Amino acid sequence: MLPLSQQTREFLITYLNERVKHLHHSISLHENDGTAVLATFIERYMALAPDFVTAFNDFLNSANISGEIARQVITARDFIEVPVGIVSSEEGLEAQIYQAYLAHRLLEELNETLKAIYGCPIIPVDMTRSNLIVQHIIGEPFANQIDGAIQMLNVKLIESINNDSGMQKKLEAYSKNLSSDPLIHYPCLTDSSNIRLLFNSQNTKYASTNSLYTGAC
Repeated sequence: MLPLSQQTREFLITYLNERVKHLHHSISLHENDGTAVLATFIERYMALAPDFVTAFNDFLNSANISGEIARQVITARDFIEVPVGIVSSEEGLEAQIYQAYLAHRLLEELNETLKAIYGCPIIPVDMTRSNLIVQHIIGEPFANQIDGAIQMLNVKLIESINNDSGMQKKLEAYSKNLSSDPLIHYPCLTDSSNIRLLFNSQNTKYASTNSLYTGAC
């Protein structure tokens, strides 16, 4: 995805000004610069999606992985690279946010599956809460449809891995041969953000004082 132009960033701030009122109560913005900070967060979120695709492509090449895992990485790449016929700049911006969310959610599920089963996370960044923010910006009805489709792909992925003993051996070998923490290759998505997320449960409330609490980096 290309960096946003000044005009597109202005569209983004306008778009977010409309969406802020609909955000989940767990997302709290500073009054003075909340929308501008949120716009910066969205820009970084969109810019990070191609980096994640690149990391997965490196993994596919290093581990000689093909099959369903490779197909899902290609799908994530297509989400952010395939042009969409758009009438206006505003629609183009909204489409880019949707495309980034699709890619991030697909790669998040793929990453979590590989981490849980084989102990080899490809992306050492927890995107769960960052994706939660974007889910609320997009709007839950549509975002939930996206999440449902991603879950179906994840079920297909797990079935494919379970039925491919050769793939399992490749993943196990790759995990054993990891020589360095790939975390150093990725900037923190939200460390400098002034967004606060408050997660409430029956007994606890978690809040960061100056930054988004994501555990992302």
